[in-house]
Amino acid sequence: MSFLVFLFILSLVLTSCVFNANSNSSSNNEKSSVPTENIIWLSYDQALTKSRVEDIPTILYFYSEDCGWCRKMERETFTHQEVQKLLKSDFALAKINGNSNQTVLVDGKRITERQLSSVIYQINGFPTIWFLDNTNQRIANLPGFVTYDVFLDILIYIRDGFYKKYTFLEYQELPKK
Repeated sequence: MSFLVFLFILSLVLTSCVFNANSNSSSNNEKSSVPTENIIWLSYDQALTKSRVEDIPTILYFYSEDCGWCRKMERETFTHQEVQKLLKSDFALAKINGNSNQTVLVDGKRITERQLSSVIYQINGFPTIWFLDNTNQRIANLPGFVTYDVFLDILIYIRDGFYKKYTFLEYQELPKK
């Protein structure tokens, strides 16, 4: 009988530990995560205009609705509070469905988002992010899923113009303030 009591108490202790670990991790996520609805995605031409007018870089986020890595990027990277803060204040943002026939304006001509993705930006897989400067010149592309901490470093690298002087690897080696 005492062995059964021991197993019962052990199961209660383990259940309690698992419950506390889950509640701690969810509260940590709540502190750093914000819904992606807080990000204002513009159309392609609106983002380019905002970039020129406000003298900020552009982020073109190419995605597909059936892309699991895109959903993971949106759920884990774009929801991070620090990432959202930088995106909202320092970048012009466009979200482009690479499989869509919705039209966008490019140099006065209407083309589909699919054509913008495959022909103009030569996207081979999703998600892919293109960074443009305020004159709409391409800085670099970032293919694939990226964790929020790496993405945060990349955003600062682009925002502060370090790309003009350093490769990203060189930038990462610089002393941080």
